[in-house]
Amino acid sequence: MVRSGLGLLSVTLISLLIAAGYAGQAGQSVQPLIKPESVPVYQPKNLPFEAGEKEVYRATWNGMFAVATAEVQMVPTVVDGKKVFHVRVEAKTASALDMIWKMRDTITSTFDAKGLAPSKFTFSQRENSRIIDTEARYDLNTKRWAVNRQQVGKKPQIYEFDSENTLDPITIGYLVRTIDFKVGDHLYFKVFGGRYRYLLDLLVEKKEMVTLASGKSVEAFRFVPRVQNITKKGYASRVNDAAVWLSADERRLPVKLSSKIVFGTVYLDLVEDKRGTQSAASDKQGPAS
Repeated sequence: MVRSGLGLLSVTLISLLIAAGYAGQAGQSVQPLIKPESVPVYQPKNLPFEAGEKEVYRATWNGMFAVATAEVQMVPTVVDGKKVFHVRVEAKTASALDMIWKMRDTITSTFDAKGLAPSKFTFSQRENSRIIDTEARYDLNTKRWAVNRQQVGKKPQIYEFDSENTLDPITIGYLVRTIDFKVGDHLYFKVFGGRYRYLLDLLVEKKEMVTLASGKSVEAFRFVPRVQNITKKGYASRVNDAAVWLSADERRLPVKLSSKIVFGTVYLDLVEDKRGTQSAASDKQGPAS
């Protein structure tokens, strides 16, 4: 339970709570509603995170026992004269669980500030003695992703594939926040997390009130993710009864996630939200109700 539940945190949360392949336990695979080549190219409508932001999430088992935390920080910056957004996510297990399963994972993503096209993605996994470093870079000239995966004790692995509108999971998380959508819509994406690629279907199921960890209630959209393998291998069948809530205000901020595991349910809740990146003393602001 502990490892699978925290795997949900370290990858699904780090993937901004909605990306492919490692969340939950074995579930039923789903039939795609569209072909991968029919996935639309979404254009951002607004950028609610343009000034930068920082969120902290807490993971609990069955809503009772804290098992991990994750800090998500997004900073606007300039690279080669071009404005980009850089996201860094750090996830770690609670100290009480470190003796059972210790996790210190870091994921980063860099994407263009206009079209939100990604250029670099990294995933540093530190889970007990398991050490894996994954780096993916997008080549503008060849229109291909090059993925370098190195695991301690094993030979390095290199993968290349045509972009074909394939995004990293963090970029997708921010792109969703910029799209106009309504209840009943399906949003489709092609996503990679390292070795494998997936078709992600996000159903905007309904709008409802959600209670935050602070006790404040906000209106939020409830998304139900479905994932299918695009490559011959992958982890799509592990997604099981997951849901993600984005605030229904202009922020479209991820405020909650849930996913069933073998024993119970893992919940992720927003516990801290700071807008802007100029000062660590910025006022805490939750999403508007």
